[in-house]
Amino acid sequence: MFGRILLRTLMGSCLLLAGSWSLAEEVQPARFHHVLLNVTQPAKSMRFYRNTFGAVPVKFRGAADALLTERSFLLFNQVETPPDGTLNTGVWHIGWGGVDVKNEYEWWKRHDVTIHTPLSPLPGRDNFYFYISGPDKELIEINTMGHHRFAHVHFFADDVNESVAWYTKNLGLKPRTAKVPRPKGDPNTLAGIWMNVIQCDNVLLIFFGKPDQEPSPQWWPDPPLKEIQSTKDRPIERIGFSYEKIEPVFERMQAAGVTIVEPITERPQFRLKSFVVEGPNRVLIEVAEAKPISEGVWE
Repeated sequence: MFGRILLRTLMGSCLLLAGSWSLAEEVQPARFHHVLLNVTQPAKSMRFYRNTFGAVPVKFRGAADALLTERSFLLFNQVETPPDGTLNTGVWHIGWGGVDVKNEYEWWKRHDVTIHTPLSPLPGRDNFYFYISGPDKELIEINTMGHHRFAHVHFFADDVNESVAWYTKNLGLKPRTAKVPRPKGDPNTLAGIWMNVIQCDNVLLIFFGKPDQEPSPQWWPDPPLKEIQSTKDRPIERIGFSYEKIEPVFERMQAAGVTIVEPITERPQFRLKSFVVEGPNRVLIEVAEAKPISEGVWE
């Protein structure tokens, strides 16, 4: 009797351990890896990001000219015609930090940078932001962060909670708040914006509910965004994450019904093994096989 009880206990423990291991595998967090930009002149784009933000030129995997932004990369895909820069996709902009943003703004105005949105205040003392346009009309925010590093990717979402849940389920990335009720207040105030944030390595993934109100909030000068379009063939086409082994990740996503855009492929252009899925709000997500930057950048 005791032997049978002990055996059942051990078997149960093994099952629990197996279940725990499986769960850990399932929620293993992805690393932030890259942003893929469609550009007409890669050399011009590289000069822009190097001169404007101090991004470091590298030969990515010995194959492609790219830029290192602290712990992730800007990758460039050359296209013949300028990509459509209309701001109606699930990626609104990418962003860098600033320190003395008010004075930095005046400096940039004198140094051949295209200002998209002028200096604007944020809540708090000495807290500002402005937007500039990249060489192919990709939108870039600079806001007060206390540093000058690559800082965030800003998404638009039909449903903020569903979007964040997708990144948690499929990439193991946990938001600051599990679920955020849609506010009913003034969308011109921070409290009136439906938003959530995920930290992935040193990059913030910021999710705003799409600005579909009429009239549009003051921070959105364009017409109400009623229908979010795909990032395919746009200036900011893909957001890249990485795992050291991607086969289990691909199989898990495929089994979960995630839309597979491109299966696991070796990409000679970058010497990169990856697959591409469509995330929420039609954002193309690339999952690459790579070591964490801190361990594998020079291999």
